[in-house]
Amino acid sequence: MTSAAALAGAPVPTLVVAGPLAVYVAYKVLSSVYKRYVTLCAMDWTPYAARLMAPLLPAYALTGPAYYKADGVDDHIAKRREAGAKALSKRYDLLTGAEATKLSDALVGGLSDIRFTDTNRVPFQFQRETRAMFRVATIAAKSHGPELVDVDGGRSVDVSGSYGVNVCGYDAYKKMVDKAWSVARDLGPNVLGPIHPVMIDRVLPRLKALSKKEECSFHMSGTEAVMCAVRLARFNTKRKLIVQFAGAYHGWWDGVQPGPGSERANADVLYLKDMSEASLRCIRARSSEIAAVLVSPLQGLNPGKPPPSDLVLLDAKARETAKSKSDYKVWLHRLRRLCSACDVPLVFDEVYTGFRMAPGGAQEYYDVLADVVVYGKTLGGGLACGVVCGPSRLMRRFDPTRPLRVAYVIGTFSAAPVVVAAMAEFLDWLDAARASNLYGALERKTDAFVDDLNETLASKNLPLRLDNLTTVWTVLFKQPGRYHWMYQYYLRAEGLTLSWVGTGRCLVSLDFEDAHFAKVKAAIVNAAHKMKQDGWWDGDVSSKTIKNAITKELLTAVLFGSKPASD
Repeated sequence: MTSAAALAGAPVPTLVVAGPLAVYVAYKVLSSVYKRYVTLCAMDWTPYAARLMAPLLPAYALTGPAYYKADGVDDHIAKRREAGAKALSKRYDLLTGAEATKLSDALVGGLSDIRFTDTNRVPFQFQRETRAMFRVATIAAKSHGPELVDVDGGRSVDVSGSYGVNVCGYDAYKKMVDKAWSVARDLGPNVLGPIHPVMIDRVLPRLKALSKKEECSFHMSGTEAVMCAVRLARFNTKRKLIVQFAGAYHGWWDGVQPGPGSERANADVLYLKDMSEASLRCIRARSSEIAAVLVSPLQGLNPGKPPPSDLVLLDAKARETAKSKSDYKVWLHRLRRLCSACDVPLVFDEVYTGFRMAPGGAQEYYDVLADVVVYGKTLGGGLACGVVCGPSRLMRRFDPTRPLRVAYVIGTFSAAPVVVAAMAEFLDWLDAARASNLYGALERKTDAFVDDLNETLASKNLPLRLDNLTTVWTVLFKQPGRYHWMYQYYLRAEGLTLSWVGTGRCLVSLDFEDAHFAKVKAAIVNAAHKMKQDGWWDGDVSSKTIKNAITKELLTAVLFGSKPASD
């Protein structure tokens, strides 16, 4: 006979199962909601908004009188600006010799790279008129120290730094390449696959020691090296997501470009606010999904801001720098501790900062060891290269337990003999630079240059100042203005060579002498004085009036249409 107690207890097993299952389901739901919440709080939505706007925003061009009074100034100031622009245009014509003019026409007509950079120097509304007035194409034939000599014999001081490559000084790289060729000549430049002994004798051990990592992988550019680091992080952690911080640039590969610039939207990147508590919470909450946290240490100069190109310089607010450089160091140390606690690889993209901030790069400068470091640019001794350094556990490209599971990372010209030999020469130079404290001496000189120049600019009531992080410096504007981008053209007329991003990122190479600093100072002050004289900073202009003017222009273009700007 079945007892009443037994009957009463029959449903107990179901309740026992249902209870934990309900708790588990509730936990998963709440966990998912929390992760979504912390992610929404931590995300920087700027690039996603820009991506949405890109196909909707119509092209329009400000021409004629509208070009000179886009910030609402009166006709008197607009006429001063027009006269100043015409005078500046004549200076450009005089500076551009016959040979440069002929070669420039050939370049613009056939080299798409030049056509892109030439178009994207200034905000799009002003591009058509600006390109018609100012011919910008430095066709250089020689270099002497940090000075370039164009095909007609004109000289300029190069503060572009060749996009970060020029750390040592051009004359040093010439010697490195000459010596590298003498080392690799017997084997040949394109014997690929076999490894030249210079790799074992002079490169691999030193790179491992410098980076404090177990293994290295060689590539043909910084962008390619970042691609390698990201692919290997995903492969070896078996996780999908990559964390990037707002404003950081990690090359032109679409996998690290959430905003305009790539047509492929990426759903495997968490684009988080830089130096934010919310971002730390997000990393902690989603650590089991994150393959790597990718950091560009150059953001210590302008945290959370995009690469400071004059293209987006619609107002002074578009460009800001850190109030305290030490705050970024504190941030990196906190990030390091969090990544260690959560078992998330920390990757330093040192393509730009490696061997510029210090002989040991940003790892040495900030006293933070990343799990993986990516190098490029100057490490090649004047030749194109990319290198990834990391621990064996993150550098593996095959799964020993699953033979068909591999991370395919390879390149035809990776570790080409002449490039590796040039690296060896650069590393020799680096040892000498460390021994002579060349880095520290030039950083002090650059700091003094910036401080002295800022005092001079303030004493002359010129509305700009400089800020720097080691030998990287940027121009900041102290008042609202819609024409700050015009300053790059005045600087070029004063004999400075800038990269296509303009005044946002300039560099000092380690061969700069007092005379070069003096020339750059004179150019900056004279250019600012002439720009002020021509009325570009005049008028009752505020950030609000600039924003209203741009909004009105956009609405007019959307509602009434506009001719697309010609490229």
